[in-house]
Amino acid sequence: MKFKLIALAAMLAAGSAQAAIVNGSSDNGELFMTVLDSVGQQSYTLDLNITMNDFLAGVAANASYSYAADANMSSFLSMVAPANQSGLLFAIGAMDSNGSTATNYFRNITTASVIDLGNTLTNTNLKNLSSNGDVFVADFNSLIGANNSLIVTDPSFDSYAGSAFWGSNWGNQFNGTSTSLIGDDVGMYFLRQSSGVFAARNSASIYEALSFNGNPYMANLDMNGNLMIAAVPEAETYAMMLAGLGLVGFMVARRRRAA
Repeated sequence: MKFKLIALAAMLAAGSAQAAIVNGSSDNGELFMTVLDSVGQQSYTLDLNITMNDFLAGVAANASYSYAADANMSSFLSMVAPANQSGLLFAIGAMDSNGSTATNYFRNITTASVIDLGNTLTNTNLKNLSSNGDVFVADFNSLIGANNSLIVTDPSFDSYAGSAFWGSNWGNQFNGTSTSLIGDDVGMYFLRQSSGVFAARNSASIYEALSFNGNPYMANLDMNGNLMIAAVPEAETYAMMLAGLGLVGFMVARRRRAA
């Protein structure tokens, strides 16, 4: 289901601009979004200005988030050849990379269009995944200045969305595909260390598909560069709603004929 079908209960605009993405060393990194034109070898990154903890609290409260395209996004999209626009890939991530003690856990938030459950993601993978994200963010922060987003046209930069530290699977550390085509809905996941003691480095990490009352949290970036994140009702909910509306319409029509 595309978000245009959804009546969002709450629409929270992006927060005030900050000059840098908070990285994972804070125990509570900020969410960010990337968009990749792999053919044109250029990318766009946006600081979503919300920390992992605040976002997870928002999920528990059924919050919805809306980010309108900024000037950099509009400029980036204008640079993409028309033939390449439908092939743009976007992803969202955040890190907590300070998890090597008994009280701190490595944690990540990621979008995922594919997860290979036959290929185990271990605590070591999760640590490396967080480290790769921090390298990507560090280069972004070194270039961002006072802005809230960045266009990268040099694929040799670590902050290029197709770089060895990011790409489609967090630098080859994620056992799936974190990117999704522009215009598609993609699920959001919470990954965390399976033990507070990192000595269990080969243990499988824990996955949680983010949801509210059974409705999965989905992200969608439309062709105009507008991002929406919300809990999406399952198809059965829509079917029941449409069936109910059809029944109401039938009853109204019947009463009118009887009158």
